[in-house]
Amino acid sequence: MSEQFVAELEERIQARRKTTSPLYQTILAGKATERLLRTFVEQRWPIKSWWTRNLTGIACRMDDLDIRRSLIENAYEEEFGALSNSKRHVETFEDFGRAVGVDPASLPNLELFPETVAVIEHNKNACNNTNVHFTEGTTSVLLLMEGQPPITDKAGNSMMAVMRDAYGLPEWGYEFFKHHASNDGDQDGVSELEDEHTEPLRAILTRYCDTPELQDRARASLERAIELRHAHFDAILERAYDPSEPVFRYRADTV
Repeated sequence: MSEQFVAELEERIQARRKTTSPLYQTILAGKATERLLRTFVEQRWPIKSWWTRNLTGIACRMDDLDIRRSLIENAYEEEFGALSNSKRHVETFEDFGRAVGVDPASLPNLELFPETVAVIEHNKNACNNTNVHFTEGTTSVLLLMEGQPPITDKAGNSMMAVMRDAYGLPEWGYEFFKHHASNDGDQDGVSELEDEHTEPLRAILTRYCDTPELQDRARASLERAIELRHAHFDAILERAYDPSEPVFRYRADTV
């Protein structure tokens, strides 16, 4: 029954995946302007900077040693990049920002959209509030993010490929997308790291989200998270995109 429940959650995530958002469709189509990409970085960065704190908020409540180790390993990779011979993943996102004209030093102090704040607060409450059962955060934050289907266009080009080929970013500018729902087509657009990181989440939900009440709460939390995320995506597009502006193309003097 629990395995069927997890499959149901993943079907829902698939149905409202990132690529159903006009924001991601615009970026993947190679139509993004500099202002849109800069705003994308500025409003996505604070959510990403909370990721390991959300992750460890679940990990610290895991009695199962193997699952706890898997989550801690995930956090270690995110904070150090040591397993992928990269660097801190948020730093690689900041490098992407630098490539599109964002000063990383400005990111902690920028004004956030209300929709961005709403996503952050939902994630913090679901993962770090010990009065909320950890399966809610596992479902609506960790599985929603790690279990995201490939971010690819209709032709199968990944976000990484689009950043490289359409926008002309140098490798240091698109490295973030090597590890986050994007990779070359021979891996179907999903990195090996994300495959590894999703399996413990399925194990948590199969083992611990085992009553109708917990499952109902997890479903409700996921639905709220999906709606908040899409409102966040829509806000970025609506406030930062004007198709009359030039499409972004990387220039060395952008940095």
